[in-house]
Parts: sequence; structure tokens; C-alpha cells
Amino acid sequence: MPVTTLLRRVLNRSNTEPNLADAYLTAQPSATPALELIPEESPAADGDNAPNAPVTTFDNIDEAPPILPEFSDSASLDGEGKVVMGEETTSEKDAIEDLTNLESEMEHAAEEQGQGQTVAQDHLPRNAGFMRSFSNVVCIIIGTGCLQIPYAFAKTGWIGVIIVVLSAFIGGYTGVLTIRCLYYRSGERLHSFPQIGYAAFGRWGQYATQFFNYLYSLGTTCLYIILSGQFIYQLVSTLGVTVTQKVWMILVTIIIWIPVAVLKEMSEAAIMAIFGLLASVVVIIIASVMAITNPYTEMFPAEAAPAHDIAIGIGVPVALSSIVFSYSGSVVYPHVEASMKKPKQWPNVVYTAMGFCAVCYLLIGVAGYWAYGDAVVSPVLDSIPTGAPATISKIMITIHVMIAAPIMLLSFYLEVEKMWNITPERLGKKREFTVRLVYRSVVVGIVCAISLAIPYFSDFLGLISSIACVTMYAILPIVCYLKLYGHRIARWYEKIWMAFVLIVGCVASIWGSVDSIKSLIRDTKG
Repeated sequence: MPVTTLLRRVLNRSNTEPNLADAYLTAQPSATPALELIPEESPAADGDNAPNAPVTTFDNIDEAPPILPEFSDSASLDGEGKVVMGEETTSEKDAIEDLTNLESEMEHAAEEQGQGQTVAQDHLPRNAGFMRSFSNVVCIIIGTGCLQIPYAFAKTGWIGVIIVVLSAFIGGYTGVLTIRCLYYRSGERLHSFPQIGYAAFGRWGQYATQFFNYLYSLGTTCLYIILSGQFIYQLVSTLGVTVTQKVWMILVTIIIWIPVAVLKEMSEAAIMAIFGLLASVVVIIIASVMAITNPYTEMFPAEAAPAHDIAIGIGVPVALSSIVFSYSGSVVYPHVEASMKKPKQWPNVVYTAMGFCAVCYLLIGVAGYWAYGDAVVSPVLDSIPTGAPATISKIMITIHVMIAAPIMLLSFYLEVEKMWNITPERLGKKREFTVRLVYRSVVVGIVCAISLAIPYFSDFLGLISSIACVTMYAILPIVCYLKLYGHRIARWYEKIWMAFVLIVGCVASIWGSVDSIKSLIRDTKG
């Protein structure tokens, strides 16, 4: 038996068992005599003719006898209870060092476990700081979702302000729960949502999480392609270019394919994420300023002023699913956290990202709804006056979504590559690159085909938001967390909050899906 294995067994023994580590350190190489297991202070059993018979006395008859360790041919006990090791074992000095190092490693692992930083099994490098992780999350979250916040306000009225703030708290909370689920096993780290689903509910849990996970990743990428093609078509059509929107969507797909083929890990997308974040901020500022300075009444003075409502109850579930989409990014959370140098900073990262997005959404939502009321459309850039500011905004948001789409797809690719074990160690560098390039290209082609078949941004956004985003954002993290850790881990007020989030998520998902399907059917029929 190796020394390290013996030492681990020693460390796992209780204090009432013989201290085999001390015995080992005092051991001297010699022949192995018979085992003497009768304690010196214990009388021999009557009629026992075998002096080496294993007799043990106990102060309490209910106590279980100590379990003697198993030894291989390389270790045994001498007559004094000392461990005798084989000729190939280490010296006493090395054994002391091994024991000390093993204790230090166990203490360090326990400390990291207490901080929520168990040892990650992923091969991904942990080199991302706070700002890089923050940028990755915000780049995915803020995206095109900000452009439909004013339209969501038109569905709900001014109560949409409360929904935006509430959704930010829900997003931060479920984002923390998602990462906690990754570390529910001591000393291990899961690497994706499907693994969380499998750990919580077995094979069917894995299938369910994979369905919603992949639907969100691929569906959102479809939305990015649709929106980019739409904006490019609007921009170039004013210049007399007669290329159709679908052709531009194909060109956008080709542009998206390039970083998809090049990037391998999430940490490599840091510069893209930061640029995408800056592009979104510029768009929000321009759209908000243009809405405030050019309200509906000034653009169309001959028409009646648009209506503004305090609350529209029937529109809340549908609008909630759209607002939830604006905060959704849970599919990339495991991969972003896996690249962090300091994983314990994850709660700060996700709550800061949600707070930043909430401020941006309130800015553009309040400005857009105040300026255009129930006449606002989605995306809001189609409501502001045409001109240089609107053109710049459309260019910036187009660049942003073409940056965000590869990051979104990357989360999908990393999970598939992990599941199929597509690694250079198994396939070799050249073959691994070829396999990765081929299947990634096929996925991009499928996403492009779906985008061309369903070019209705608003309706498709609502459907994806209701089915996939709400489920991944509000329902699955809580359900899996309670299954893995048990309901006793949460205090009573947290249980109330969990129940509230689940109810809101279920209502938004069901109601929003029905409404979006009806709208999609209606638009398809013309």
C-alpha cells in the first residue's frame, strides 16, 4: 500500500482508534511476528490457549469495537503494535513531510470549501479578474433586451419600473444559487446547468435543463441575427442599396462565425465583452436623450398624445417575460465563474452586473415610455427620429449583438465539447481543431436557417423569453438548489421569497408563451 494511502486512512480514523501514524514513524524494518492484539491491561479470556487470540474488553458493551486497518503485503504490525513497512517505502523524514503536507492540503481544501471555492475540475484557466467577469456578464445581459424595455412599459404602465427593479433582485439571487449548485459536492465542481439538472433529478433533469439551456443559447443567437440583419437593411436601404434583409442576415452569420471558429475559451472573449458593454451604454444614452428631446407630441403635433397608464394588469405577465429576457444570462454564468481568479467574488460580480443593468433599463425605459407612451414600438430605435443619432445607435447595437452572439454560442460549445470530450489530449491538436471547427460551423448554419425562417423579432423574442429565459432565470435555479441542499437550508423568509419567485416565473412563462405563440401565428399568416 502506498504511504499516502495509508496516511489518508490514518487521518480518517477517529481519535479512539490506534494512532497508526505514530506507530509508523517508530517502525523499524524487521520480520513480521505474530499479531499481539490483547491489551496489556486486559485479562486473557478463560480457556483461551492461544496467546495471540484477538480479545478486547470494553467499558460500555454498547460501543462498537474499533475497526482494524487493512494492510497490503508492504505493511504489517510487529509484536508491539508497530507498523513495519516494506523495503520500497519512504524514510521516516519523508513520512513526516507527507503527513504534514497532506494535513495542510486538507485544511486548505476545507477552508476553500467554506468560502465556496472548492477545487475546480475544469481544465479552463482561472485568470479573469472582477472587471473582466463583470463585462462578460453585462455584455450578455444588457444586449438587445434594453431596446424593448419601453415597449414592456407600454404593456404594463408605470408599474414596469417596479418590475425592472424586482427582476434585477431575482436575477442576482438566482445567479448566486446557480453557482452554489455547482459546488454542492464537497471537493468537486460541476461545470454546467445540465450537470446541475442531472445531480438534482437524474437523467430526466439533465434532459430538461439541456432543452431550456440550448433553446436559450441558440434562440437568443437567432434573435441577434434577426436584429442585426434588420438594422443593416434599414441603414443601407436609405443609401439606395437593394440587398434584402435575409441576405444581410446571412452576412451577419458569416461575421459571427469567424470568432466562433477562433475562440476556444470564455476568457479569450474579454476584449469583445468590454467593447460590447461600451456599445450598449452608448446606445442607451443616445436613445434616452433622443426620446426625451423628441417626444411623440413634437414629432406628430397633429395627432393625439399617446396614453400613459399607471398599471395594466393584463399586460404584466407578457411584459414580465420580456423584462426577464433583459436580465437573462444564466447559461454563461458557470463558464464565467470558472474563469475567475477569485470565485468567491461571484456574488459581487452578479449583483453589480444586475444593478448596472437595472439603472440602464430604467433610464431607457422611463425615457422611451414618457416620450412615446403606448405608441412606442420594439425595438425603441424605430420610435426615435431618423438621423445621425439613430444611425449611430443602430450601428453600435449591431456591432454589439455580433459580439454578444459568439459569446452566447461559446457557452453552448463549451458544454458540448465537455460532454463529447473534444480535447487535444484525446484527439490531438490538429484533429481536435478540425472536429471543433466542423461542428461549430454546422451549428452556426442551423441557427442561420432558423433565423431566416422566422424573421419576426418581437414575437420570437417573446416566445424565447417565456419558454427558455424565464425557466432558466427564475425556476430551475431554485428548484435544483432546494433538491440538492434540501429546504431546511433556507430560513423561513427566504422560503417565502423562493415561493414568490417560482410563482412569478410560472405565471410569466405560461402566459407569455401563449401570447407569443398567438402573435407569431397571426404575423405568419399576414
